[in-house]
Amino acid sequence: MTPKTTREALNAIANHAFFRDHATFLPKEQPAENELWDPLQALMHFQVTTGVQRISLADAERLQAVKDHLRTEFLCPELSLDLLCRRFGLNEFKLKKGFKQLFGNTVFGFVQELKMKSARQMLVEKRMNVNEVADHLGYSSPNHFSAAFKKMFGYPPAKLKAFIAF
Repeated sequence: MTPKTTREALNAIANHAFFRDHATFLPKEQPAENELWDPLQALMHFQVTTGVQRISLADAERLQAVKDHLRTEFLCPELSLDLLCRRFGLNEFKLKKGFKQLFGNTVFGFVQELKMKSARQMLVEKRMNVNEVADHLGYSSPNHFSAAFKKMFGYPPAKLKAFIAF
């Protein structure tokens, strides 16, 4: 590789979204013309700073308890971040950021996922219609439920009903 190609490759890595958000470029001397360019070596030119704070063991246990609670109470209409914070002894920042960091999903996203999985099960196994499922899950209208279902699975619940109706 030529020095120009090496510079272009380093620039491509430096302009990658991950490095724009999380890395500081530490310039080093240019490689010799006869030196082969190695992508792993190029990554060593970066000092990665994730900015992620560590979660204490106590907070991790509380967040796991929140997740376990959500698995059973995701249909509770009174469910809120404030209620979860008070019940599990976390402030809102730790609940939201810690949950996302630990489980890779937001609290609301996790609840939404549980609702949609439950909806799919009701449609398939219990043979409930879309209106019944929407009402059971607490949606204000079947249209809102259908939109959320389609967003999660990529197809509307009516299509699922058509697939299983044989």
